[in-house]
Amino acid sequence: MYKFINGLNKNGPPRAKMNIAPINTNIPPPTPFAGAKTFSLFSRPYLDRYNKCYKNIVVTNLLPQGPLSEFVSRIQFPPLSEFKYPGPCGHLRQCGLALLSLGGYCNVGCGKTGDLMVTDEIPDLISYLVSAGYTVDTSITKMLNNSDIRFDTTDGNKLICFVTYNG
Repeated sequence: MYKFINGLNKNGPPRAKMNIAPINTNIPPPTPFAGAKTFSLFSRPYLDRYNKCYKNIVVTNLLPQGPLSEFVSRIQFPPLSEFKYPGPCGHLRQCGLALLSLGGYCNVGCGKTGDLMVTDEIPDLISYLVSAGYTVDTSITKMLNNSDIRFDTTDGNKLICFVTYNG
Protein backbone atom coordinates (compact mmCIF):
# COMPACT_ATOMS: atom_id res chain seq x y z
CA MET A 1 0.00 0.00 0.00
CA TYR A 2 2.82 2.40 0.91
CA LYS A 3 4.43 1.77 -2.47
CA PHE A 4 1.11 2.50 -4.23
CA ILE A 5 0.62 5.89 -2.54
CA ASN A 6 4.25 7.00 -2.82
CA GLY A 7 4.43 6.05 -6.50
CA LEU A 8 1.59 8.38 -7.49
CA ASN A 9 3.74 11.39 -8.40
CA LYS A 10 6.91 9.62 -9.58
CA ASN A 11 6.57 11.03 -13.11
CA GLY A 12 8.11 14.41 -12.33
CA PRO A 13 7.14 17.25 -10.01
CA PRO A 14 3.67 17.32 -8.43
CA ARG A 15 0.97 18.56 -10.74
CA ALA A 16 -1.03 21.66 -9.97
CA LYS A 17 -3.49 21.44 -7.12
CA MET A 18 -6.95 20.16 -7.90
CA ASN A 19 -9.18 22.74 -9.48
CA ILE A 20 -12.57 21.65 -8.23
CA ALA A 21 -15.43 23.80 -9.43
CA PRO A 22 -19.06 23.57 -8.32
CA ILE A 23 -21.47 21.87 -10.68
CA ASN A 24 -23.30 24.15 -13.10
CA THR A 25 -26.72 24.24 -11.44
CA ASN A 26 -28.33 25.62 -14.62
CA ILE A 27 -28.28 22.10 -16.01
CA PRO A 28 -31.35 20.22 -14.77
CA PRO A 29 -30.62 17.01 -12.86
CA PRO A 30 -31.43 13.79 -14.70
CA THR A 31 -34.92 12.33 -14.39
CA PRO A 32 -36.53 10.55 -12.47
CA PHE A 33 -34.95 12.49 -9.59
CA ALA A 34 -35.49 16.00 -11.01
CA GLY A 35 -38.01 16.91 -8.32
CA ALA A 36 -36.42 15.00 -5.45
CA LYS A 37 -36.04 17.11 -2.33
CA THR A 38 -34.62 14.32 -0.16
CA PHE A 39 -31.06 13.11 -0.59
CA SER A 40 -28.54 11.15 1.42
CA LEU A 41 -25.09 12.07 2.70
CA PHE A 42 -22.34 9.48 3.03
CA SER A 43 -18.81 9.34 4.34
CA ARG A 44 -16.48 7.87 1.70
CA PRO A 45 -12.77 7.04 1.77
CA TYR A 46 -10.90 9.10 -0.82
CA LEU A 47 -7.33 8.89 -2.05
CA ASP A 48 -5.89 12.39 -2.23
CA ARG A 49 -3.27 11.94 -4.93
CA TYR A 50 -1.75 15.36 -4.44
CA ASN A 51 -1.03 14.99 -0.72
CA LYS A 52 -0.59 11.20 -0.99
CA CYS A 53 -2.99 10.36 1.81
CA TYR A 54 -6.44 8.94 2.46
CA LYS A 55 -9.26 11.05 3.88
CA ASN A 56 -12.93 10.51 4.54
CA ILE A 57 -14.94 12.95 2.44
CA VAL A 58 -18.67 13.73 2.40
CA VAL A 59 -20.58 12.69 -0.74
CA THR A 60 -24.24 12.79 -1.76
CA ASN A 61 -26.34 10.48 -3.92
CA LEU A 62 -28.15 13.32 -5.76
CA LEU A 63 -27.53 16.96 -6.58
CA PRO A 64 -29.43 18.65 -3.75
CA GLN A 65 -31.98 21.34 -4.33
CA GLY A 66 -31.42 24.68 -2.65
CA PRO A 67 -28.28 26.54 -1.61
CA LEU A 68 -26.27 23.41 -0.76
CA SER A 69 -26.01 22.70 -4.50
CA GLU A 70 -23.42 25.50 -4.69
CA PHE A 71 -21.12 23.36 -2.52
CA VAL A 72 -21.31 20.21 -4.68
CA SER A 73 -18.79 19.12 -7.28
CA ARG A 74 -18.63 16.10 -9.56
CA ILE A 75 -15.28 14.38 -8.96
CA GLN A 76 -13.47 11.22 -10.00
CA PHE A 77 -12.76 8.65 -7.31
CA PRO A 78 -9.27 7.22 -7.84
CA PRO A 79 -8.87 3.55 -6.86
CA LEU A 80 -8.18 3.22 -3.14
CA SER A 81 -5.48 0.65 -3.77
CA GLU A 82 -3.90 -1.30 -6.58
CA PHE A 83 -6.21 -4.19 -5.67
CA LYS A 84 -9.53 -2.28 -5.82
CA TYR A 85 -10.74 -2.10 -9.40
CA PRO A 86 -14.18 -2.64 -10.95
CA GLY A 87 -14.90 -6.24 -11.81
CA PRO A 88 -17.71 -8.53 -12.93
CA CYS A 89 -18.89 -9.30 -9.38
CA GLY A 90 -18.98 -5.80 -7.98
CA HIS A 91 -18.90 -2.26 -9.17
CA LEU A 92 -16.77 0.57 -7.89
CA ARG A 93 -18.03 4.05 -8.54
CA GLN A 94 -15.48 5.95 -10.55
CA CYS A 95 -17.13 9.35 -10.10
CA GLY A 96 -19.70 10.97 -7.89
CA LEU A 97 -20.94 14.10 -6.14
CA ALA A 98 -18.72 15.40 -3.35
CA LEU A 99 -19.39 18.30 -1.02
CA LEU A 100 -16.91 21.15 -0.95
CA SER A 101 -15.62 22.47 2.35
CA LEU A 102 -17.71 25.20 3.90
CA GLY A 103 -14.44 26.86 4.94
CA GLY A 104 -12.06 26.85 7.82
CA TYR A 105 -10.49 23.43 7.23
CA CYS A 106 -7.14 22.74 5.60
CA ASN A 107 -7.89 19.83 3.30
CA VAL A 108 -6.31 19.98 -0.14
CA GLY A 109 -5.31 23.57 -0.76
CA CYS A 110 -5.15 24.92 2.81
CA GLY A 111 -7.71 27.69 2.51
CA LYS A 112 -8.05 27.84 -1.26
CA THR A 113 -11.49 27.31 -2.76
CA GLY A 114 -12.25 23.86 -4.01
CA ASP A 115 -11.29 21.79 -0.95
CA LEU A 116 -13.37 18.67 -0.43
CA MET A 117 -15.39 18.45 2.76
CA VAL A 118 -14.02 15.95 5.27
CA THR A 119 -16.04 14.20 7.97
CA ASP A 120 -14.57 16.52 10.65
CA GLU A 121 -16.84 19.21 9.17
CA ILE A 122 -20.11 17.31 9.73
CA PRO A 123 -21.13 19.42 12.78
CA ASP A 124 -20.62 22.60 10.71
CA LEU A 125 -22.52 21.01 7.81
CA ILE A 126 -25.51 20.16 10.03
CA SER A 127 -25.58 23.74 11.37
CA TYR A 128 -25.48 25.09 7.81
CA LEU A 129 -28.23 22.72 6.64
CA VAL A 130 -30.61 23.72 9.45
CA SER A 131 -29.99 27.45 8.92
CA ALA A 132 -30.45 27.11 5.12
CA GLY A 133 -33.89 25.48 5.24
CA TYR A 134 -33.00 21.77 5.30
CA THR A 135 -34.24 19.12 7.72
CA VAL A 136 -32.16 16.13 8.79
CA ASP A 137 -34.55 13.19 8.58
CA THR A 138 -33.60 11.22 11.67
CA SER A 139 -36.38 8.64 11.26
CA ILE A 140 -35.19 7.40 7.84
CA THR A 141 -31.56 7.63 8.92
CA LYS A 142 -32.23 5.65 12.10
CA MET A 143 -34.33 3.05 10.23
CA LEU A 144 -31.57 2.35 7.70
CA ASN A 145 -28.73 2.47 10.24
CA ASN A 146 -30.58 -0.15 12.32
CA SER A 147 -31.31 -2.43 9.35
CA ASP A 148 -29.03 -5.02 7.78
CA ILE A 149 -28.97 -3.09 4.51
CA ARG A 150 -25.70 -1.31 3.75
CA PHE A 151 -25.00 1.04 0.84
CA ASP A 152 -22.03 0.73 -1.54
CA THR A 153 -20.01 -1.34 0.90
CA THR A 154 -17.47 -2.14 -1.84
CA ASP A 155 -16.64 1.60 -1.91
CA GLY A 156 -16.52 1.96 1.87
CA ASN A 157 -19.45 4.40 2.02
CA LYS A 158 -21.07 4.91 5.41
CA LEU A 159 -24.47 6.58 5.74
CA ILE A 160 -24.36 9.89 7.59
CA CYS A 161 -28.00 10.97 7.23
CA PHE A 162 -30.92 11.70 4.96
CA VAL A 163 -31.73 15.37 4.37
CA THR A 164 -34.82 17.10 2.96
CA TYR A 165 -34.89 20.60 1.48
CA ASN A 166 -37.92 22.60 2.67
CA GLY A 167 -37.60 25.53 0.27
